[in-house]
Amino acid sequence: MNTKLGFIDIWIDEIVPCLKDTKTGKVLETVVFKIESRKYLKIFRQANGWHINWNEIPTNVEVYALALKVNNEIQGLIGIRNDTSANAAYLHWACTAPWNNIHDTGEQKYSGVGGHLFAIGADKSIKWGYEGAMHGFAANEKLLKHYMEVFHAEYLGMLHQFQFFIDEAEAKKLLEVYTYEWNET
Repeated sequence: MNTKLGFIDIWIDEIVPCLKDTKTGKVLETVVFKIESRKYLKIFRQANGWHINWNEIPTNVEVYALALKVNNEIQGLIGIRNDTSANAAYLHWACTAPWNNIHDTGEQKYSGVGGHLFAIGADKSIKWGYEGAMHGFAANEKLLKHYMEVFHAEYLGMLHQFQFFIDEAEAKKLLEVYTYEWNET
């Protein structure tokens, strides 16, 4: 996988305000925090199910973790870059924890991770002054169509054959659904 270019290859399984335990149905509160240390990112490796070696993404990409509030266990990661040339947040990469990726492992501990990661992108876009606008490159045509269906993403295809754009109105709808706390210093 190309860690420099980045791709979004997560499926949106369920739209839930917090993460849902797939066995019990219990909804668990979440927290989001920025991972500053490239050294710490070394534990999130392609070899252990995180799709890429997270410490190898470009240094201008900020990495955020979605974790359970109760124990800070990381359930997903998203890399986001402030794309001033596009006046939008660029979703560089997103990945659920291996135990939440039913497409890779056949099992899923928590649902709702993928949608949360997109909501974090919308949140950062607003903080950067873009009112929620964000874009990225889907890993394939099937995922592109999935994002168009679930988030009403628009097909761009200018910089990449599967480039998508989520406008401000759709981003704000995401933020109305997903709840999490920011744990920022």
